[in-house]
Amino acid sequence: MVNALVVCRAGVGSSMLLQTKIQQICAKRGYRINVEHGKLEDLIGYDGDVIITMSDLAPEIEGKFPNVISIFDITNDEEISQKMGEFTVAHDHIPSAADDKKSIDVFLGIMKEQVAAFMDTIDYDSITAAKRLIQEAEANGGRLHVTGIGKPGHVSGYAASLFSSTGTPTYELHGTECVHGSAGQVKPGDVVIAISNSGNTTELKATVSCLKGNGVKIISLTGNPDSWLAKEGDVTLIAGVKEEGDPMNKPPRASIIVEILMLQSLSILLQEDFGLNPQQYVKWHPGGSLGASIREGK
Repeated sequence: MVNALVVCRAGVGSSMLLQTKIQQICAKRGYRINVEHGKLEDLIGYDGDVIITMSDLAPEIEGKFPNVISIFDITNDEEISQKMGEFTVAHDHIPSAADDKKSIDVFLGIMKEQVAAFMDTIDYDSITAAKRLIQEAEANGGRLHVTGIGKPGHVSGYAASLFSSTGTPTYELHGTECVHGSAGQVKPGDVVIAISNSGNTTELKATVSCLKGNGVKIISLTGNPDSWLAKEGDVTLIAGVKEEGDPMNKPPRASIIVEILMLQSLSILLQEDFGLNPQQYVKWHPGGSLGASIREGK
């Protein structure tokens, strides 16, 4: 357990407020930090792990203790959370089995909260609009592609495979190779699902601009309704989260899950309109336990 002391000059008021906020954030995110508050005099002989104070007081403390966290705005939960998370990642102790369980439980709790919030805000009309755009393209000989950068790029591979196996032939389009010749994979009238949580990724902007210049329709899938990608889409699907699930709140976890859920929802509509049945499905998926279960009537 990390021991932290929040200090201000008088030892009341602002330090108590900051202590309360830190305790709330630690409880929510699973940071293993014991937080107390005090005044400058309490620093004499203090042997805890970290001092937390306001930015105007920090210069008087820094250099006297190995770890000092300076908070500019004690009412800003995002700033406090980020700085506490950075410290925790850099200085946390070797976790026990109980600590590991707590970390996983906190993560799963955040995931449950974020997925539930996403489900409460799904725009069903936009999913239907995406389905119709794809079906119109297919009716005119067009095809569906999926692209993304980084982790969403891996999601695009899964989505292309899922759509293809359920009645909508779909091709994965490499997010960066597109502007280096792979745009030749598409033709005017095709539809591309472009995935980016931020919606402002530089590489994906180049890819989408290239695709639109080649007469392609874009389905934007993003967590940011005000982003460049959201505005560029012929249809825009919003799948966003506020928390990813870990102390840094940076590596994509919850955002990937809601992106996949949105794509799976779209695949359900396409599959049902296609009229997929087990007999057709097993022709595309004859291998493995899945194929065997259909052939054996299970």
